[in-house]
This record gives sequence, C-alpha cells and structure tokens, in this order.
Amino acid sequence: MIIQLTMSKTNRLLSTLLSFILLSLITHPISGQTKNDCPPGTVKEILSLTNTDYSDLAFLKPLLKDKKVVLLGESSHGIGDYYALKARLIRYLHQECGFRVLSLESGIADIFLEYQLTDSLSPVRLRNNTVYGNFQCKEILPLFEYIKETRSSNSPLIYSGFDSQNFSASLRLLQKIMHDIKGPTGDSVLKNLNLYYRIPSLLWQEDRSPLFALADSIKSAAAYTLECINKNQEEIIKKYKISPLAFKFLQRSLSNHIESVSLNWRTEDPVSKRDSLMAANLFWLMDEIYPDQKFIIWGHNGHIDKKSPEGNPYKWMGHFVQQRFGKAAFHIGLFAKEGETFEWWTNTNKSFHHNKTDDLENLAAIHPVSFIQFNPKSKNCSWAGKSLYGFEVESGGRLNFVPAERFDAIINFRKVKLPVYE
Repeated sequence: MIIQLTMSKTNRLLSTLLSFILLSLITHPISGQTKNDCPPGTVKEILSLTNTDYSDLAFLKPLLKDKKVVLLGESSHGIGDYYALKARLIRYLHQECGFRVLSLESGIADIFLEYQLTDSLSPVRLRNNTVYGNFQCKEILPLFEYIKETRSSNSPLIYSGFDSQNFSASLRLLQKIMHDIKGPTGDSVLKNLNLYYRIPSLLWQEDRSPLFALADSIKSAAAYTLECINKNQEEIIKKYKISPLAFKFLQRSLSNHIESVSLNWRTEDPVSKRDSLMAANLFWLMDEIYPDQKFIIWGHNGHIDKKSPEGNPYKWMGHFVQQRFGKAAFHIGLFAKEGETFEWWTNTNKSFHHNKTDDLENLAAIHPVSFIQFNPKSKNCSWAGKSLYGFEVESGGRLNFVPAERFDAIINFRKVKLPVYE
C-alpha cells in the first residue's frame, strides 16, 4: 500500500512536470524553433522547387502586376535548391506575369553571342558556354531547356547578361579577330586582356605595384583591341558573320574592361566599380536593346539588394536599380537556415546552421520554403524591422542589416542541398 501510494504520487508529479514542459514549449519555443507572429498574408508557403503546376506561386501575379523589374538574389552561389527554385520562378514570371527578359550575372557580350546560337546548341552547352562554373549544375538546367524551348515561339524568354566581366565567347571571338588582323601582336594583346582574373589575388598584397602594372596592361590591351576592331568594323561583320548589334556588344565588353581597371586602387573599391558597370549595362539593355520589356534580374543578394548591410558604404547594382525604378522594382533576397553550400574559391563544401535568436534565417523558417513580404506601409513580421544577422557566403559571412530595409521580400529555406555538378 505504501508502495502504491508512492507510485501514485510519483505519477502525479511526473504528469504535472510533463504538462509544465509542454506548456513551456508552446509559449516559449526552444532555440531553433520559429514562432510565427507575421500578419496574415505576409507569409506564403512555396510547395515545390520544380513542379510545373504553379498554383502555389499564384500570389505573385497580383503582387508583381505593376513591377518593371524583379530582382532575384541568393546568399550563396553554391546552393542547388536556390538554382532549382529560381529556374521555376523564372518560368512562372515569364508565363504568367509578362516578364520577357532574363538578365543573369554573367558576361554581357558572352551571353548575347551565345544566345544567338541557341538553335544550334544543346541546353547543356548553352548553360556551360554562358555561366560561371559554380552555376553549371543539374538544378539550373531546366531553365536553359526552357530558354531553348521558347526561343522560336511568339513569346521567347530573352536571355541576356549584365556582368562587366566577360571571360568566354566574346574573348574567344576577339582572339580570332585580333590574330587575323595583327598576327602574333594580336595574340599577345589578347593574352594580356585575359589576365583580368588575376586581379583578385593581388588586391590583398601589401606591395601594390604588381596590381598597378597588371591593371595598366589590361587597360592598354583593351583600348588597343577596341581601336583595332573599330577600324575594321565592316570587314569583321562580314568575315565573322556577326550582326551590327553583336558588334556593339563586343565594343561594350571592351569598354567594360577599360573602365573596370580605370580607378584609384588606393581609394576606390573594385567590387563597387563592377556593380556600377553592371547597373550601366542593365540600363543599356533596357533602354537600347530590349526597350519596353519587363526584366528578371538574377544575381547575388549583395548585387540585388536596395540598401547595404551595416558598415558597408558602397553603392551596389540594386541600389542603382532602386534609385531609377523605385516602387516599380521588387527586390527578393534568398536565405537558408541550414544545409551545405559549395565554396568555389576553395573548391570545398561547407556546412552551416543558423540557429541563433538574432539570425534572420532562424526567425524566417516558418515553412520548409517561405516567401515573406515586407511592406513599409503596413504591419510586418515583428522581426522584419529589427537589426538582424544573415549569412552570405561571397559577401564575407555574417552580415548585420534590417531585412525590410534591404529587401521587398525574402525567400527562406529551412534546409538546402549542394548543387549537382555535371
């Protein structure tokens, strides 16, 4: 009897304790859990990364009906799930929302030249010929299949690039042209032009003289090449069977090379310079090449945001876009709470888990994939106007910013996977 009473008392105590624990979990989420205090309508769940049934994206149509530009960011260039979802979003924006031009973070001349050859290229070749290596993955391939599929339709998804860095098709063509015009001298000039990729490794050296010398040689090579092709324009167009418009893209790529190294290396930031050139390229595409079209811009969060993270004094491409288009531009950042990313400069896979109370990725992990809109004129999630931290691989790691000031919306993943490189 004593034993039975003791057991009964123990059970009551255990029951009371368990009830207290459960109540605590409901009212005080443990670290890593997300309490959804966002107003109705501000959060949408994206149900698929690949499905061609777009019913879960239907909320975007009224949201973007008055937008001229949608900017799609990413916190890393090495996350496969980002590529898969962005490929799906672009198809939807093209089919249902009237966006006709995709402009991707890759060489402005490189993409134009290869896009003209779409009919003769496989989707894989079109992808690999126009994007940097960290984009050359399985998850992005459906986008290039779609570009090729719509190319001959009445409403193609026009593929373009905005980057001032041109490393592939345009340089290969210029190499042929300069060899034919100048022989060994032309070969030597293009070799110097191709050395632009060495600049990042020299930026951190205490001795700046190698950087200055390299910049001068690149600038001289680009200026000499531009002068040569301008003098031989008619012959080049005829011999290489390129259009006058393609020739303009070659000219612009060379001008970009000249401008990218025409700065004060002691006081100016070369990355910010690149962003100003990318913005100028975008506006050139919008005004002169594809006027009156609605654009989708694909780039890193650091390129497409409308306000810099704390402590960053520079003006990025997205800032120029916001300055020009205002409410007609919609900036979407992409983030992930945990998973793996490919870090291209070390050629390694990195794991991450953002579980702190002031991590944006933790607070925004409401659904497996959440679209969260910020509205300056109405109520937002309680955390949207606070100074939080978000992790961006290529931007240096953990950054401090106010989400609602930096983006119009974010897409946040609970967990992401690596790209599958082919």
